[in-house]
Amino acid sequence: MTVPQKKYVSQFTMMGTVISLTLFEPRQAVVEAVYDYLENMDRVFSVNRPDSELSAVNQAAGQYPVTVSPACFTLIQDALAYSRQHADSFNVLIGPLVKLWRIGFGGQQVPDQAAVQERLHLMTLDQVALNATQRSVFLKRSGMQLDLGAIAKGYFADQIVSQLQAAGVRHAIVNLGGNVKLLGDNPLSPDGRWQVGVQAPAAPRGYPLLQVQTPARTVVTSGIFERYFEANGHRYHHILDPQTGYPVENQVDQVTIITAQSELAEVLSTVTYFKGPIAGATLIEQLPDTEAIFIDRQQQVTVTSGLQPRRKGVFYL
Repeated sequence: MTVPQKKYVSQFTMMGTVISLTLFEPRQAVVEAVYDYLENMDRVFSVNRPDSELSAVNQAAGQYPVTVSPACFTLIQDALAYSRQHADSFNVLIGPLVKLWRIGFGGQQVPDQAAVQERLHLMTLDQVALNATQRSVFLKRSGMQLDLGAIAKGYFADQIVSQLQAAGVRHAIVNLGGNVKLLGDNPLSPDGRWQVGVQAPAAPRGYPLLQVQTPARTVVTSGIFERYFEANGHRYHHILDPQTGYPVENQVDQVTIITAQSELAEVLSTVTYFKGPIAGATLIEQLPDTEAIFIDRQQQVTVTSGLQPRRKGVFYL
């Protein structure tokens, strides 16, 4: 059997980020199918497109249920379940708060506290009605908004890898703007492991602080180093607390999760960011085949027990 010696990297901009697909054989039709899939998902899930399915659900809040596609219904259902499980840190109804703060989308001022409180009242999970038979979603109060931004890329990555496998692809790197999912062994590495860089929080994108050598997993990072603004000497980042309505106050710069399912990794990266290195690591240690890397404001690194230091700046899974 011929061992691949080349990488074929395709990049395109979509969903406000750079998408990268690395294959080890020339499969242009496969690349185009991934592009088409993501373009379709943008039409389904974008909260910035008034013609998306998710926007239709949000626009009908307080009025009537909206029938959605199977993919949309499944991801909303998953996101609601995670929101109930991790109510202190993950809430799919955070849309009104995101729109109020507009961090990363031109927002440069702290909202009025009364406006923040008003949005918090729109984030009650029992005010969402799902009908699996009709495949419909109903937000019962006017002004409610679903926002799947904290989970959608993970869902897409999982689906893309399934599509690649169905097309006979055996080795691949799927990178959705920092959400990395790996398929198969690394054909260019003697031990089959992949080397994934973990972004240095204070550096431009693409500069790793450390490396992880891992079998095929997903590697997902949540951090505050790209979307923020400063006002009155204080930095306000985009990870909003669904309990207070304000950016989370702690000493964590970023969290990276390494596990099998990218959708779950997206959720855990947010949840453990809230918890911090001690409580966050305690949660991760209870989960099978899951690891975490915490980097604090002083750039101190904390890793869970399954990550072994191999040499300076390199961990081995």
